[in-house]
Amino acid sequence: MPSSKPTAATVHTELIRHETECAERWKTNFKQLDKLEASITRMMWWMIGGLTTIGASLLTLTLRTLFT
Repeated sequence: MPSSKPTAATVHTELIRHETECAERWKTNFKQLDKLEASITRMMWWMIGGLTTIGASLLTLTLRTLFT
């Protein structure tokens, strides 16, 4: 049985196909990372808002208790 060795042309073709597929995968990956980053940023602002609300409420309760 003769073994079929890849030629330079077939290796080149496979390499071009591989690079094209990888480029598409990276593009998809970067889009997903951008979405995750935006989601994390939104969650961070919600948490900052929530902590600010809790802090203001505690301050108000403390001041009311002190001055009543």
